Amino acid sequence: MRRALLALALSTLGVAQAASVSVYNSLAAWQGAISGAVQTQDFSGYSSGTNLTGVAVLPGVTLTSNLGPMQAFAQTATAFGARNLGNAYFEGHYALPFLAAALDITAFESSPGVPSTAVDQGLLSFLFADGTTQDLAISGGSGAPIFVGVISTSAIASFRWTEAHEANGGNEETGLDNLRVAMRTTNQLPLPGSLPLAMLALLMSGVLPLVRSRRH
Repeated sequence: MRRALLALALSTLGVAQAASVSVYNSLAAWQGAISGAVQTQDFSGYSSGTNLTGVAVLPGVTLTSNLGPMQAFAQTATAFGARNLGNAYFEGHYALPFLAAALDITAFESSPGVPSTAVDQGLLSFLFADGTTQDLAISGGSGAPIFVGVISTSAIASFRWTEAHEANGGNEETGLDNLRVAMRTTNQLPLPGSLPLAMLALLMSGVLPLVRSRRH
């Protein structure tokens, strides 16, 4: 019994474990797994051409790209540059402990044989505060926005969307829209140091006698 209580104490006090990540392709399902308020940035408040690089588009959320400055364009966030050199990517950085994040990837088509559309997959990668990563291969379709949402037991540190390639070898031009974040989810666990008093009393009564018994 005392050994079981000791194991419970170690697990409850926050022994490091890899993040548990759930991926959603439905906005309704993603929202249904969140118990707190969702903040959304749809870029409708920005004039076309506004430089968004380093701007807090949501509290604690900033955007960058290896193509150059992120810009507002047709109520999305995108960047323009030399798309025929290497891999073009957009990044979102989270400075607050969000456990849920979502976005729409826009203007992304996949029609083999049509030079103006993407013919392979893009890669959406999430990085979490504990070092865990989640890589998602995203295929295009009709050009309609593609929704992707994640919920994690560890804070989300950043995401990177590496665009798919066009048939001519360049990068497909895409934009990001409807960035969403939330801090509370239905599967959220107590943070270390926030144990109820009753649990602390149980741990004290079970663990301390075990420690004393080893001294005899």
